[in-house]
Amino acid sequence: MRQELTHFMRLLRELQKIDNEFPLQYAVCLSEIALEEGLSLSDLADRTDMPLSTVSRAITALSKHSGGGVSYGLVKVTIAAEERRKKKISLTAKGRAIINGVSDVILQMGKATPKAKSKAKNKTKNKTQNKSGPKIASRR
Repeated sequence: MRQELTHFMRLLRELQKIDNEFPLQYAVCLSEIALEEGLSLSDLADRTDMPLSTVSRAITALSKHSGGGVSYGLVKVTIAAEERRKKKISLTAKGRAIINGVSDVILQMGKATPKAKSKAKNKTKNKTQNKSGPKIASRR
């Protein structure tokens, strides 16, 4: 478990490169946008299970246009061509670079744990063998 927590801390530190006090809600929104660019605010609120007001505040901070507060410049908001009342959210180059950094940390975490993977595989193998029941010699 110590190794997993060390990996988790590396991931959190990667997010702290944005800001030492980068809110978790912002990280969740940023990740959802990276998974599917072009989401609307209401789509993002549904996916994150956060109130629309919270998502709107997060997007304002994550974009370049924050009304006096912190603005990170990680996402851009554009008006949808098909429906002028709808806004689409996508990553900026800076936002993409942050997501790439997070992805790199996650990939390194996967490569750094062959022992953990091996142990998990052996546990699964042993459980599977135990489920088949005791071996009974046939009497032919």
